[in-house]
Amino acid sequence: MAQENEAAPEYRTPRVLLGAVIGMGVLIVVGTAFLIGVILHRMNGGGHQAPPGVPLVEAPPAPASITVPGGVGAGAPVVHLPLGADEHLLGMTRVQDGLVALHVSGPHGERVLLWQVGAGQVRPGLDTAVPVP
Repeated sequence: MAQENEAAPEYRTPRVLLGAVIGMGVLIVVGTAFLIGVILHRMNGGGHQAPPGVPLVEAPPAPASITVPGGVGAGAPVVHLPLGADEHLLGMTRVQDGLVALHVSGPHGERVLLWQVGAGQVRPGLDTAVPVP
């Protein structure tokens, strides 16, 4: 009967566990604030400048005739890209399997040529030098 009158001992949370929970809560708040700050900084265009010691120079123009390999290995077909005087290749982009868009720039404007890799043919695509009626 003596056990019925005794109060059950209270459970006390260890101080180390309480400190760890508070520390993790502080880290979550600080990490969230830091992440929001980085996102806002990038949205405002920060951090996208070239280092001061690196000069920005224009790439040398490509030669008037560019040889583009049509495949890999010996005996692969070779495609000669017919470029006019002062024209140069700005870029290449894969459009779909076997088709590559070639961005060409020159004194009369820019144009896009379509290169069919499997057939080894360069076809006209888009010409920005032609005025629209």
